[in-house]
Amino acid sequence: MEEKRYSISEASEILNLETHVLRYWEEELNLEIPRNEMGHRYYTDQEIRIFENIKHFKEQGLQLRAIKAAISSMDENEDYALKLSHGNEVDITNPNDEKVKQFQMMMKNLFKEALVEHNHILRKEIKEELKQDLKEEMLTQIKFLEKEYEARDKERYKRLDEVLREVQNMRKETAVAASRKIPWYKHIFGR
Repeated sequence: MEEKRYSISEASEILNLETHVLRYWEEELNLEIPRNEMGHRYYTDQEIRIFENIKHFKEQGLQLRAIKAAISSMDENEDYALKLSHGNEVDITNPNDEKVKQFQMMMKNLFKEALVEHNHILRKEIKEELKQDLKEEMLTQIKFLEKEYEARDKERYKRLDEVLREVQNMRKETAVAASRKIPWYKHIFGR
């Protein structure tokens, strides 16, 4: 029985992806998509499942480079590859298949790496936000303290002015009193 072949537009409709996305993923992930006699791409159910998995990983937040690394590590470590060839089919619905187990393990590791990277990025962002918040809080505190010191300085200068006025008034009064003072000999002689 001949397997069903889908054109790129049919595959894009099934996967709910644009055709350029399929071509881009094929190129970026080094996938070998079969071609017909005229050199046009065609997709079988196997390719559709692989693209569904890639789409799922993308929706989970994995970047293409992480997916590519996973595929590359599978190429290097096993004679199994995600590169699509008719002689090397894998039943991804069979969880006991050794290759499926290896793929699952590899994907777990990939998710761990992605989580570590994501956590690192989150920490960095949180650190930057905290720095910014702390900076803003410190600026607010500095402005508050500046206003407080300014108010204290105004109050201090106001008191200093009052004290200076009192001293000046006392000097004036002393000078006036001194000028009114009767010389000592007038006390004695009466005139």
